Amino acid sequence: MSDELDDETHRALWRLIELINFDDPVMIEKQQTLFDEALASSDDADAVEGQELLWVLKDVIDWESGFYVDWKDAPSFISCMDELCDRLDIELDWGVEDPEDEAFLEKTSVPELMELAHEQLRVAGITLWNWDTESDAYAGWLARGEDDEEMIGLGETLGLEIRPGDQPY
Repeated sequence: MSDELDDETHRALWRLIELINFDDPVMIEKQQTLFDEALASSDDADAVEGQELLWVLKDVIDWESGFYVDWKDAPSFISCMDELCDRLDIELDWGVEDPEDEAFLEKTSVPELMELAHEQLRVAGITLWNWDTESDAYAGWLARGEDDEEMIGLGETLGLEIRPGDQPY
């Protein structure tokens, strides 16, 4: 357990990791350990709170339980979402036969794709979440729709700017 986080923050963060890993004990343990290691090696571990927690978490979960892509990197967003959805046996329909087609990619954006994915995931009982990176990038994760209220509560407890994927930052 990280000495730098108070008990409430630590419990809330661990619960967030559980929710975005759909209670997969191996992945949860791995990411909790990696998070503690990353926090312990941080130059300013005592100052990590609120949105700063997400930057540490991002590095721990990226492409396994979450996504982080440049604002104009639609191909990476599609690839990462396909990987995340594959864990849940969900196949997203990007609205084209080949989502890697350059003509399609030139006409779309990460926010548009995020909204499209969010709509389809909601039908499957999953919520696509995104957080405010305060930069030219998009980041987030997936969780069960039945956990939406808990996710919002965790965001408040942790001081995070998060919202569903149909409302990209």
